[in-house]
Amino acid sequence: MNPTLILSGIIVLLVSIVLMLAGFLAFWTVAVAGIGMVLWGLLSEKREEIVPEDPNMKFCWYCLREIPIDAEVCAYCGLRQEPLKRQ
Repeated sequence: MNPTLILSGIIVLLVSIVLMLAGFLAFWTVAVAGIGMVLWGLLSEKREEIVPEDPNMKFCWYCLREIPIDAEVCAYCGLRQEPLKRQ
């Protein structure tokens, strides 16, 4: 089960229902897509989070290369990194 896909499918379904009630009947196709997303979320498996092999590394938020965990700027793409949330 993939809870994020189920939640986004429910949101799509609810928005399309509101739009259909507002008179935009063509949004039934979006409602069908929302139902499909919910079903797909129920039938699929949630993927494991990908983590670097070295615990002293993290992935760049933008280019997805491995960089040191305390890096504030990526050495490859030069973009500032979001602060890492410690658990």
